[in-house]
Amino acid sequence: MRIVVFFLMLFTLNGCGTGMANSPFAALKPVSPEISLKNFELVKVGLTEQTYRLRLNIKNPNAFPLPIQALNYQLFVNNKPFFKGANNQPVMIPALGEGFMETNINSNIADVMEGWQQWFSLAKQTIDYRLVGDVGVSSYAIPIPFQYADKVDLLIKH
Repeated sequence: MRIVVFFLMLFTLNGCGTGMANSPFAALKPVSPEISLKNFELVKVGLTEQTYRLRLNIKNPNAFPLPIQALNYQLFVNNKPFFKGANNQPVMIPALGEGFMETNINSNIADVMEGWQQWFSLAKQTIDYRLVGDVGVSSYAIPIPFQYADKVDLLIKH
């Protein structure tokens, strides 16, 4: 009798696994958020270092809130690697909603020397950018990759 009960439980569990795609729990696997650069602001220019403030717009396409715990990204400006960064400030993005995250980045003069003259000519123009990275969500063990490309105005704070 125990063997019959064991096999019945085994078949029941097996059936649960194959039907998982149709269960409500399958919807809990997050879809990649859309992370775009809202503002790219040059805050400080020094002899050896520049400080930029990035304001990232995060859109959540999921039907449940997205509790972001970490953001790792690489910013490309005009198709050239500009900066790798991370932000560990938690932010909750509402279901089917959006939120913002701000982060400051520093670069040294050697990082941007090649295109330095081009930066000042772009001061009142838009720049092409691409953000690539992943987000760590507290309710999901695997980082979720994202990629987004667009144009943004380069703002210079006086």
